[in-house]
Amino acid sequence: MTVQKTPDAPGEFDRERVHWEEDLRPFRRLPRAPRPNTQQPVPAIIPMLVSFALVSAACVGAVLFLNANRPALTVVLPTATPRIITPTPTPYIPPTATPYIAPTATPEPTATPAPSPTQFGVGARVVIVNTGGGGLNFRRKPGLSGELIRRLPEGTTYEIVGGPEQVDGFIWWQLRDPTDGTIGWGVQNYMQLVP
Repeated sequence: MTVQKTPDAPGEFDRERVHWEEDLRPFRRLPRAPRPNTQQPVPAIIPMLVSFALVSAACVGAVLFLNANRPALTVVLPTATPRIITPTPTPYIPPTATPYIAPTATPEPTATPAPSPTQFGVGARVVIVNTGGGGLNFRRKPGLSGELIRRLPEGTTYEIVGGPEQVDGFIWWQLRDPTDGTIGWGVQNYMQLVP
């Protein structure tokens, strides 16, 4: 640069020594003309058509692959085989006479004697005792695993209709409740004969 840009004194500078175009050339920027847009807009339908074509090609390829690799279906129809059935004659057996057996007299049933008041047996009447107020377990079957019907209150009287059965280390008697006719089993240890 050949020109001094600052004046020697305030407000003064030598106008003839300043070459404006030469001094400011590195800083000058000429305005550019706008460039024309060379890129053409792509319509939205073109990407959609390309995507559809790719998906369709993939589906067709998958179907062709599956059809080529699956086993062929073979239908086997049953064939009828004729059978000739020849009847076989059954030999005739003449009936034989059944020998007559004369009826014999059936003995008359004897009445079972009622048990004595000092022994347990069918027909005896017993009263429930020694349960501590809890009552006697009245069961559908003899044994501790039999279904519990209810508890028979202490002091009530029942009739023995079956037994005895020895189950689970106890002697069981079948009792009938005179109030409703219910039949069940109880342990002899909690019964006392009614005189």
